[in-house]
Amino acid sequence: MLKQRVLTAIVLVALSVWGLFFTSQSVWHGLLLAVGFIAAWEWAGFARIDAQALRATYAMIVTLIANFATLQLADDILLFALALQLVFVVAVVTRYQRSHGAAGIQSMLLLLFVGVLLIVPFVVTMTKFRAEFGGLALLSTLALIWLMDSGAYFSGRKFGKDKLAVHVSPGKTWQGVYGGALVSFGGALLVALMFVSNGFVSLLIFALLLTLIAVYSVFGDLFESVLKRQVGLKDSGKILPGHGGVLDRIDSLLVAVPLFYLAWLAFL
Repeated sequence: MLKQRVLTAIVLVALSVWGLFFTSQSVWHGLLLAVGFIAAWEWAGFARIDAQALRATYAMIVTLIANFATLQLADDILLFALALQLVFVVAVVTRYQRSHGAAGIQSMLLLLFVGVLLIVPFVVTMTKFRAEFGGLALLSTLALIWLMDSGAYFSGRKFGKDKLAVHVSPGKTWQGVYGGALVSFGGALLVALMFVSNGFVSLLIFALLLTLIAVYSVFGDLFESVLKRQVGLKDSGKILPGHGGVLDRIDSLLVAVPLFYLAWLAFL
């Protein structure tokens, strides 16, 4: 299992570096549409859709919407979608935790709509982020989520005692969140130093904003955990040996990347 995880991770890193730095913008967009298709396919499983034809239809619809939105979506519509997404994700996780795991999302249509609400903005903003700010800026920003995850994991193991959301993800603790936030803030300061050149105050505010978004990315993980618990799944899929599904790898990115993109638009 460990060997599989390591090999898969190496392949994913290599593909990511290739896509970010050695492809045209159209190829990068195509790669993201492929990721979106697989993510939507897996998402259909959360809605208890087992028929492959129906899953493929849903995945194709989401992919077509993502492609159209990348080319045509106005920023004000994106802002509205992200506000709706944020409220919904936080509300579902909070309600599930407070109900001790009894209250989730029961409507198939609502689940399918939420899939569109998360996957489409992710594809759109990942595409636009690279086009407007470059591969290094995108990779540096994504690294903040990985720093958040790693910092939370090791801090939680060392100091964790107060559960964050025991009915959603029993292993997560508040101490882990604090540690992850501290580590990601260090990374955010480095990112700000690399790219912000209009004064110390702007640099500090930008770093704090990036850190807040990295902390919020935990909700992406928790939200997917709620959906998997509802249908009794350990992983969203099996396409990535040792890692599960695509959604298991990008759950935090789904909620964080669009906000990161808006933060960069605001400061650079």
